[in-house]
Amino acid sequence: MSPAPAASSPSPLAVSLVAAALALAGLAFHLSPWGERASLAMLDAGFGVLRAFAPGEAPDDILVVGVDDPGAVSPEVDPVGPALRKLPEVLVKVAKGSPKAIVLNVALPRASSEAAAPGLDDALATALAVSQAAAPLAIGLSVDARRQVVPIHDPLLRGVDTRGLAFTLLPREADGVVRRIVLGLPTQQGNWPTYAGWLCQVLGGRCREGLIDYALGPAYRYVPARRLLDIKDGEALARLFKGRIVFISAVAGPDDRVPQPLSLAGWEPPAPEPPLVLVHAQATRTLLHGVPIEDAPLPVMLLVVAAAALVARASAPVAPAVGALVALTLAGGGLLALRAGWHAPLAAPFATLLAAVVASRLLALRPAGRKGS
Repeated sequence: MSPAPAASSPSPLAVSLVAAALALAGLAFHLSPWGERASLAMLDAGFGVLRAFAPGEAPDDILVVGVDDPGAVSPEVDPVGPALRKLPEVLVKVAKGSPKAIVLNVALPRASSEAAAPGLDDALATALAVSQAAAPLAIGLSVDARRQVVPIHDPLLRGVDTRGLAFTLLPREADGVVRRIVLGLPTQQGNWPTYAGWLCQVLGGRCREGLIDYALGPAYRYVPARRLLDIKDGEALARLFKGRIVFISAVAGPDDRVPQPLSLAGWEPPAPEPPLVLVHAQATRTLLHGVPIEDAPLPVMLLVVAAAALVARASAPVAPAVGALVALTLAGGGLLALRAGWHAPLAAPFATLLAAVVASRLLALRPAGRKGS
């Protein structure tokens, strides 16, 4: 029986061609939807690591006041709803606490409520005017299925500066998770700011778009409306709200939640779909106390993918060790970049690196008789 042909070192040309092919394949994966989704999942993991070991510092100056009511009934029984009935008193209580700004993330009626709740229109209009006199006030706008802005009953806004109207809409990534800051959105009636965009302009932040920094600042605190309405002491209200941005919003309903990279709700266990108001809050925190995270330029990512592909040139015995060292460098560099305000999508570099290690081993298995150019 003749001995098996001995393995030989692959030619430099063959190795270079393999590395080039791996780099091109890595680039294609980087630009594909699969690469994008994988990189977004790695981004979320990066936020989790930074939040656990090196969270960004930001003041605890944003508070959520919840208007959920477990005793709510169907619209047929109560077309107004308990949340709207108690909203005037909630607004006045918050205003008495001297907040830095108030964000009303509650849908105001598009028609009069007098038939179902006599006196509510006037009470709500007065509370809105009192709130805006106490602090900058943002009132949420939504759109219908035809992308038309849903109107608000005009008499409710009689004492309100309508420049404080802002969008409640949230842009989602390809995987349905909300990660991006949008300062304003166009409609057929013109361009309207988002909550974060409006607050950034009013309070003087870094008003540019990018990714929300989910590793920045502490978890958010929550005050239910029923607890707030029991507070009669003005000093207690000031301790809660003075100098803080207060978001008034529902948080418990299925329509009040949205997928996010991390749960920043300090009042409940972590969940894949935390309250959507926290997206507005964290976007605001990023603009006021952090830096909106930018995507690394494509040429930089091309260089990173190409560098990962060059591991295929390493000799087979050391290729796994070289690959492990490069992988650690990629992971550490990605975290440092994220902390510095840059998102480097790493799915393609890691996939290319793995393929390069495997290719180095396969090239070493070529028999000597097939050694070629």
